[in-house]
Amino acid sequence: MKTLLKILSLTSLLFFISCDKDDDPETSNVDLNANAITYEMVNQTSSTTGVVRITGHIKNIGTTNFNSGENQQIAYLVERALGTTTEVVKATVNIPVVINANNEMTINYTTNWDITTEFQNDITLKIIYDPDIFLDGNIHNDDINLNNNILTIPGAQINSLF
Repeated sequence: MKTLLKILSLTSLLFFISCDKDDDPETSNVDLNANAITYEMVNQTSSTTGVVRITGHIKNIGTTNFNSGENQQIAYLVERALGTTTEVVKATVNIPVVINANNEMTINYTTNWDITTEFQNDITLKIIYDPDIFLDGNIHNDDINLNNNILTIPGAQINSLF
């Protein structure tokens, strides 16, 4: 009986020693972030009007590269009039299938701007994923923080360009 216990103990020990670190589950730390909305004057037509370019910046602030399939993620820049829930899509783009850690992509549009408008539209940048992206078996496109995928600025900030 002692021999059998020794054999079982030795077998168990060999089993645990032979476990390879490569057997550990792979982890990913991807975090696409609606990082910033910037604006610049393209053409000032008067002291209160002009054409403005609005740019949304999406950055992978995670420590691993984002790697996904085509058409599984999209970015929108939208305007929403104050006091409403209606959004008007001003720009849309498929997010690239690869965004390396600490890299960014941009989306932009130009619009006529008039600072005499009493209530300027809010500008919102949105990152939207395919509903089943967390179920596709690819951990390299699983955003670890969905709470930073929408950024809104008040349109009145753009008035500072004039």
